[in-house]
Amino acid sequence: MTNLNPSALAMVPFVSVQNMMRIVNSIGARQMMRDICAYIEADFARWPLFDKTPRLGAHSEEGVIELMPTSDGEYYGFKYVNGHPANLARGFQTVTAFGVLARVSNGYPVLFSEMTVLTALRTAATSALAAKYLAPKRARTMALIGNGAQCEFQALAFQGNCWDYGCEAI
Repeated sequence: MTNLNPSALAMVPFVSVQNMMRIVNSIGARQMMRDICAYIEADFARWPLFDKTPRLGAHSEEGVIELMPTSDGEYYGFKYVNGHPANLARGFQTVTAFGVLARVSNGYPVLFSEMTVLTALRTAATSALAAKYLAPKRARTMALIGNGAQCEFQALAFQGNCWDYGCEAI
């Protein structure tokens, strides 16, 4: 009789929305964005290694679905993300995302992850990182204009990261 149990290598970790929220809450949103900021900054330092394939979009009257692939030669990843403005009225999220990370050497996935929450954190961390390098060095305040879902993440990122160049979050 054949053994139908998968090997340990077949067990690809999956980070669900619930697991992502547990991770964020255990680390703390500000600290997580600081950590994401550090990873983004390190990746910008190795920018030439990345395959920067343009995102592939499927546009319709209802919205857009995009695949966003990239690779650094060691790992290949993609994010699936949609944007459907009418979804909120239908009881769905306007934007939802998930991603896959795989080893280039064997093509085997090493992670499946929700990326809706992760994208909000990454977007805010990227803004804070950009401000670290692009804001005037003597800047002491910043303005946040808008009140969409992303604004809360932006405020947290700047509150946790502005101190790098001496600005006060207000």
